[in-house]
Amino acid sequence: MCLDMDDSINLSTNMSDASKADLTESLLNHNISFNSTMETSMESSLPKLSVTLTDAEIKKLRQAQLAESSLDQSVPMEPSLIEDSSQYGISDSVISMDETVEVGAGEPCEKEEDDKEAVPIEDPTEYFEARLVELSRRCWTSSQEAQHYTKGCCWSPDGTCLLVPVHLDGMHVMELPADLYSATTLKQTRQITQLQSAVHVPESGTVYDCVWYPHMNSQQPDTCLWLASRQHEPIHMWDAFDGALRCSYSGYDAVDEVMAAISLAFSHDGDKIFAGYKRCIKIFDTSRPGRVCDDYPVKAAISCIAQTTEHPKTITCGNWNGYIQHFDLRSSPKQGPLFTLGGHKGGITQLRYAGAELGEWHLFSGARKCNKLLQWDMRNYKEPLVDFQRTVNTNQRIQFDLTSDNKWLASGDTHGLLNVWDLSGDRDPAAIPLHSDCCNGVSLNPVFPIVATSSGQFHFVKNAAHTNSSSFNGTTTIIDADPENKVPEGDKPDVIYENSVCMWWSGRSN
Repeated sequence: MCLDMDDSINLSTNMSDASKADLTESLLNHNISFNSTMETSMESSLPKLSVTLTDAEIKKLRQAQLAESSLDQSVPMEPSLIEDSSQYGISDSVISMDETVEVGAGEPCEKEEDDKEAVPIEDPTEYFEARLVELSRRCWTSSQEAQHYTKGCCWSPDGTCLLVPVHLDGMHVMELPADLYSATTLKQTRQITQLQSAVHVPESGTVYDCVWYPHMNSQQPDTCLWLASRQHEPIHMWDAFDGALRCSYSGYDAVDEVMAAISLAFSHDGDKIFAGYKRCIKIFDTSRPGRVCDDYPVKAAISCIAQTTEHPKTITCGNWNGYIQHFDLRSSPKQGPLFTLGGHKGGITQLRYAGAELGEWHLFSGARKCNKLLQWDMRNYKEPLVDFQRTVNTNQRIQFDLTSDNKWLASGDTHGLLNVWDLSGDRDPAAIPLHSDCCNGVSLNPVFPIVATSSGQFHFVKNAAHTNSSSFNGTTTIIDADPENKVPEGDKPDVIYENSVCMWWSGRSN
């Protein structure tokens, strides 16, 4: 829903008394339909919540769910430590891709017996203490004419939904499998779930960036939203329940034409939207859709944005020139950035500040065509603190992520590996083979010990005009660039696609 530039929106939730009392349900109740209304008011802010839960209430609710879902009988599994990366072979820790297509689309998995063996989990927030076990998967078909590769993945702040942009197929929101909402144990015989899109927003153009609202909570429908920017379009706010367009934020250039934002970020309180453009940073008020915004001119295209909670009046931006710049929004744009960091040989693709456990001023940065993943202390920025090595041979964004306790750092790479580092220094880094194609997305669930990864990239094939392509509803597609067999068999450029998103269990076992 688009509003005029002088309008503001006030989203309120109409919930019945029975719905308010039913707060002991799972984090996302599939059987409740919410009725939302949108009112226009100059004094309103987005969002306005009618039902809220404190951190103590959420913790108490989580403990009650864990107590109800605990099993009386369980068989412990011998832990596999991550230092020994050889144990993560495809035949051992990663379930064969052939098994992922056994369950048809929309076909429910078979119910498992209650007396099956289960693995008790000591602490659901622990990561990478045992080998990964595949939970669910979704694949997209691909051919030379239409390559539907994923472009990363991102868990919602409440850990219930996964947002996945797909090239030429828009954006998909996938829900966490229902049996995992209150699971404290993982059954060894659990079948792989075929993921389905709860919400699909078709987009014909390229999606540049998308970001969740920082206070998203599935029990509060007004907060279930995300922002997305795509080619030749303004910034759109999408509803995560029904995929409806809530509103738009438009940036215009000097000749009054709409510009597409390259990068997006919410402020930590959710009241502001930072949008990076080719020559400026535009700051929108979340409660006021339209074209009214503050402009902060810059000299290079802003490719990614991050903000520390300690100083909300400053933002850190990466650009396609390979530099990281820190701006004070209270100062005049003529003064330029407070300081500029180098260190990457390619354009910056992602910035991420650590939490309080590691240090509010610790910044992690990654770049395209650059094998370095750098950790900085922004209070003493002469050189990076740590240089983590990963393989990035293309211009696409290769995601990395931190656990909520800042103990683990995980990143994909163009060889399909999941690279894991223990920031406490207790374990050696490991490279886990998860995909046969580029692993472009990694997202660590903030609530459950679940890792989401996505794979795929654009493949160039010689003699594409004479290419005979074949595709199927699985994980791979083979391209034969010589249908008349004029080229020797060993010289044919066979291309293997794997365009998928997967969820992996990574909790600690007794």
